Amino acid sequence: MQYERTTLPNGLRLLTMCVPSIRSASIAFFFAAGSRYEPDHLAGISHFIEHMLFKGSKNYPSARILSETIEGVGGVFNGSTGKELTSYTARVPCEHLEVVIEVLADMIRYPLFDPHEIEKERQVIIEELSATRDDPQEWSGLLLDQVMWPGLPLGRDDAGRDETVAAISRQDMLTYLEQFYCPNALVVGVVGNIHHAQVRELIEWLFRDWEPRPLRTWTPCPPPRDVPPVAVVCKETEQTNLALGTLGVAHSSPDYYALMLLNSILGEGMSSRLFQSIREERGLAYDIGSYTSSYYETGNLVVSAGVDPSQTEAAVQAIVQELNRLCEVPVSERELERFKAYVCGGLILGLESTQQVASWLASQECLLGHVVDVDEMIHQIQTVTPQDLQRVARTCFAPEWRRLALIGPEDPRQIDHFQKLLTAA
Repeated sequence: MQYERTTLPNGLRLLTMCVPSIRSASIAFFFAAGSRYEPDHLAGISHFIEHMLFKGSKNYPSARILSETIEGVGGVFNGSTGKELTSYTARVPCEHLEVVIEVLADMIRYPLFDPHEIEKERQVIIEELSATRDDPQEWSGLLLDQVMWPGLPLGRDDAGRDETVAAISRQDMLTYLEQFYCPNALVVGVVGNIHHAQVRELIEWLFRDWEPRPLRTWTPCPPPRDVPPVAVVCKETEQTNLALGTLGVAHSSPDYYALMLLNSILGEGMSSRLFQSIREERGLAYDIGSYTSSYYETGNLVVSAGVDPSQTEAAVQAIVQELNRLCEVPVSERELERFKAYVCGGLILGLESTQQVASWLASQECLLGHVVDVDEMIHQIQTVTPQDLQRVARTCFAPEWRRLALIGPEDPRQIDHFQKLLTAA
């Protein structure tokens, strides 16, 4: 990746990449702020603020004016809140890049937080939380986080809870914005048919008078060991949605690439072990897969599936068997090489669009303080050995770290039974 980097005197970091063969540009504003930074009584405030920034700012005083200004030049924009990052992204024809950057800058520096709009959006977010509970697949993943990190910020829904969203005040938002939205917590990524010097001049002009502030810290969330490992929500659904999780690694861990490969071998794609054994061979589930989440100091790997309630026990047993196999039997060189090609290909294909590259540059810089080159990532993946995979599997997939969330017509009295299934040899 041939990108250029500038750090302004106030700490704001700008990363750009010129792609002269296209006619568009993508912008990504990433803040080092998210749900894990929130005190429990303000759970969901990062997400609430992200919504409110689209409701009007000093020079664009309504949601309609904001959207018409960007869409009126052929652009699109969006926002997202995670546990460690909050982002505002846009894509636009290159000749209108300046307009869109000015709008985003106005949104993040001078939001109005109109009281009437706050109350309207409060109800929207509460409905969003209700919609999540109407989606058992998504809910099971959130429930698993609660089981893995009980009472800790990483175990909370990024959108908060009904009672916290209902109680967040306008002053709470203004205080949070003052604490977390500062130039030295912001990384701007711009990719497209652009010139670094021109973008730098615009960014310097828009943010030149923004003073840096001390960066806020997050609450450490090491997953506790001695906690109830199973949670069941009894709900009348056609399927049982399950999420079976284990320990993961931090995004700066030297074992990050080994876990990436383990995840692919286990549950990514139609040639993964879980897809082949649970769907193709045994017909236990239509939807089966796995994913990883990595944070500053910890992480997890999650297997998710939707199964007929009569097959829940068999599905859990099959997943546990695959976890045990990765701990006990080294992955063959042939299988490892196949999944190395799959993972490396996924990295390359995942960075084919300017929006993905802009977000990649900004998020890497925000989380790690530098950008890991794709070629370096591919090199790290290629150096992983079967012994590395087995070592990481034995640590991360150990029975003591296995957690299970079930949503469906399951009997909560079976929790002890499912707990025994998690630790079966």
